[in-house]
Amino acid sequence: MKNAIVTGSTKGMGRSIAEKLSSEGYRVWISARNEDALKTAKREIEAETGNEVMIQAIDFSDQVQIENYANEILKACESVDVLVNNVGVYIPDNLKGEDQKLDTQMAVNFYAPYYLTQKLLQKFEEQKSGSIFNICSVVNRQPRVEAASYTISKFAFWGYHKLLHQTLLPLGVKVTGFFPSSINTSSWDGMEAPKEEFVQPEDLADMISTILTMKRGTVPSEIDLVAINPDF
Repeated sequence: MKNAIVTGSTKGMGRSIAEKLSSEGYRVWISARNEDALKTAKREIEAETGNEVMIQAIDFSDQVQIENYANEILKACESVDVLVNNVGVYIPDNLKGEDQKLDTQMAVNFYAPYYLTQKLLQKFEEQKSGSIFNICSVVNRQPRVEAASYTISKFAFWGYHKLLHQTLLPLGVKVTGFFPSSINTSSWDGMEAPKEEFVQPEDLADMISTILTMKRGTVPSEIDLVAINPDF
């Protein structure tokens, strides 16, 4: 059975991606902090697709938990076919902000995908196949002074993405980065916002599905997803 790991997967983009991959026959490994939300997502996705969903409650700021999770996956899976590094946290601040906000966002936005991917890297190299999708950010294209620590953490992740892409390309492992602007997720709940003009999570999930059907020689490197409304 094909295996797909999707981090931060109980809502928003992660949930849409997990649903899409499960519907296409993958055994999906989903993870987030809230175990109850994971159990609900597992029950609903399995009922909809009929395919097994594996869950793990994990604090993505904790390196030990991340590496233990990766070891579990490696023991249980003959192959790791898809990895979607989606988990992230957004805390507004500026360059005069608290160091704690930088530490928190570096831990989740950079170190979490770094540690998880590095633990799975040997498996991808042995297989000489598979796809890694890194959910980067529009701030990689235009930094935001009101989100300084977030911007810094996402630039670190982007640098890792570019190195990963170049390293794995000769081996036949595809590494694709997505750079979405405003996305219609629950983070906008209760706010006045034209969510129909935002990037829709289902569209990003569909793009991942399309990339997975591409021939071996075609490797999308970076994809910008721009919302119609530029003011959010």
